[in-house]
Amino acid sequence: MARSGAHQTSEGRLRSLQFKFSALVVALLVLAAGSLTWIATGRERAALEGEVRRFGVALTRNLANDAEVPLLEDDGLALESLVTHAANDYGVVGVRILDRNGRAVAAFPATARGESFPFETAGIQADENAVHSETREQRLVFAAPAIYGNVLVGEAQLDLDLTVLIDPVVEATRTQLLSVGGAVILLGVLAGLVFVALLVGPLRRLRAGVERLTEGDLGARVPPTSGDEVGELTRAFNEMGESLQQKERIQSAFGRYASDYVLESLLENPEGGDLAGAEREVTIVFVDIRGFTRLSEGLKARDVVSLLNEVFQTVSDEILKRGGTIDKFIGDSVMAYFGAPVPNDDHAVDAVSAAVEIERALAIRNRELPEGGHPVGIGIGIHTGVVIVGNIGSDRRTDFTAIGDPVNVAARLEKLARPGEVLISEAVQRRVRDIHTLRFEGERQLSGRQEPVHVYSVQVEDSPSTP
Repeated sequence: MARSGAHQTSEGRLRSLQFKFSALVVALLVLAAGSLTWIATGRERAALEGEVRRFGVALTRNLANDAEVPLLEDDGLALESLVTHAANDYGVVGVRILDRNGRAVAAFPATARGESFPFETAGIQADENAVHSETREQRLVFAAPAIYGNVLVGEAQLDLDLTVLIDPVVEATRTQLLSVGGAVILLGVLAGLVFVALLVGPLRRLRAGVERLTEGDLGARVPPTSGDEVGELTRAFNEMGESLQQKERIQSAFGRYASDYVLESLLENPEGGDLAGAEREVTIVFVDIRGFTRLSEGLKARDVVSLLNEVFQTVSDEILKRGGTIDKFIGDSVMAYFGAPVPNDDHAVDAVSAAVEIERALAIRNRELPEGGHPVGIGIGIHTGVVIVGNIGSDRRTDFTAIGDPVNVAARLEKLARPGEVLISEAVQRRVRDIHTLRFEGERQLSGRQEPVHVYSVQVEDSPSTP
């Protein structure tokens, strides 16, 4: 046990260490993946913004050059055509062509047409190739002067939406990087789990086997996977399971031929010292199938055994339900007693109650028989007295049974009972008369006894008819 406890402690420490190690690895991988993603997306955003800026400068400069003549000629149709053409480029959200007074003579969206706007190129009007640009709330704003013959005739303004041109690309890149990072993290976690499983897997399987064994699964086995101390411990566990299972098989097989009390006493004390004969007051019950010889004449041997087993099952169930002990099966008869080996002050009441239930159960069975079935009637005799209960026999063959004159009286009463009848003695009557309805049947001279015995019958509803 100490060795098992030490292994469990080692397993716990190892699992704790591996958990901390795995958590540290995962945290570092997450930090590295997040940092790389942030750096990569930042650089990509800067590069994309530079490209967008160059695109906007070129587009605005071309728009300003193309608008010079229409502005001079006040050709509104040509200016609207230029605006519409520029607005069709991806990412363009605003286009305006201003005259020399700052009024929008053509614009997209059209609602801006006719409004006045400040000149963005006030400081660079002398340079016809210059383009002003600045960033305003996720937009790049461009402006280029329209100069014809060194005369300022107006200005072209263009707005590009960075959320349309840059954010989707950056978001896609971020998603790809996070996916790769997640895959790396997942691989790291899986590698850590495999590493932990290789280290603590055998101990975990051994612990699961011990839990199954504790819950009563004696067939629990753990295949050894190594030749170290864990493997030796596993083999010792399997040997212990084999031993316990063998003991269970012996106990199960022997339990069909001995009572639970006898079996437990023998397992605790193989010499049988606790089963020595002792005087006990008990109530003896004999149950016999009436007319069984005639009944079995027309049946095959297998059908006879099946019928006996069916009846004895009913008898046994009722006796055991009331705490009785089945002593033996004698042909078509059953001997049982109440009040031993476990003392019980109400042994007579329990014995009579069990007998009544047996008669009722067989009455129901007979009524529900299919056509061609075989009804069964039984007689029951019951007597209370002091007997010797214990091991009786030789050093090679022993029975745990009850011996004494009360056994003979109960057997004689059973012989007098008709099918469906329960006969009891005076000793039993004094104990059960306040519980069961009795009828005095008179004095009967029992075989082997000089004094007659007062005999009473117990009223049983639904008693079976004579087969």
